[in-house]
Order: sequence, then structure tokens, then C-alpha cells
Amino acid sequence: MEPFLSQIPNAAILLLGAIALTLILLFAVILQSVRISRMRKSLNRLMTGTGGANLEEGLHRLLDQVDEVKKLQSDQQFTMNRLSQRIAAQCGRVGIIRYNAFGDVGSDLSFSLAILDDAQNGVVITSIFGREESRVYAKPIEAGSSSYHLSEEEQAAIKKAMAGHSGI
Repeated sequence: MEPFLSQIPNAAILLLGAIALTLILLFAVILQSVRISRMRKSLNRLMTGTGGANLEEGLHRLLDQVDEVKKLQSDQQFTMNRLSQRIAAQCGRVGIIRYNAFGDVGSDLSFSLAILDDAQNGVVITSIFGREESRVYAKPIEAGSSSYHLSEEEQAAIKKAMAGHSGI
């Protein structure tokens, strides 16, 4: 009987080892169950909105939407380029020179006003103020010059407008 009694402590050790191994395996199963649950949630979230379709169909729909956005962006870029050209053609460059056309009239009431676009086309308007009368002249400007004779003040207003100064 002695050999049987000597085996009892070994059986207790084996039993404790088996319990410990079972607890470790139970912990591993619980950990894997949590991971699987998270993956299911992630997959459900990924598949939401596909109406039961597979992932490939969902990706094809997304790619089609990306193509539509690219086309829309291209159309918008074309519109922006067209608007940039129209803005460049607007008369946004202005230069003004005030001066005294006659010695007997003070306060620099005469002026030459140049209004040009980016291509230096536009008009120069000159007002000559005198005691008895005032006169206003307009001369077309193409590429920074005119087919009409330009006074020094008109040329200065054109140069000021071409330099991009507001001048007003």
C-alpha cells in the first residue's frame, strides 16, 4: 500500500496542474471570444449600407462615386479658368492724375483717369476744368497706347494704371 500512498501527492499535483491548465485555456477562449466579437462589429460596420450586397459591389459603388467627384472637380476647374479669363478682361487697373490745366484756376480740378484691363486695353478720360467751361474727352487705349494724341497727364495716368496702382 505504500506505493499507492506515495502516488497520492503526485495525483494532487497533476490535478492542480490540470485545473491551472484548464483556467489558462478558459481565459484564452474568453479572450478569443472578445476578439471575434470586435471583428464581427467591425465587419458589420463595414458592410452597413450595402443592402446585403457583398463588399466588392460596395467598393465598385465607391469607385463610381469617386469618378463622379473627379468629373465635377474637372468641370469646376474649367469654370474657374473661364472666370479667371473674364476677370482678367475686366477693367480693374485704374490710374488718375489730378492737375491744374490753367494757371488762373487752382485746386487741381482737371484730371486724367485711365481704366485698363490686364491686356492694357481700356479708356482714358480727361476732364479739363476752366473758370468759364469744362470739357471731357475719352480716348480708347489698346495695348497701352492710343491712336489719338495723348497729353503728358494722360500718359502718366496710363502708366500709373499699367503699374497696377489704384491711384484713386
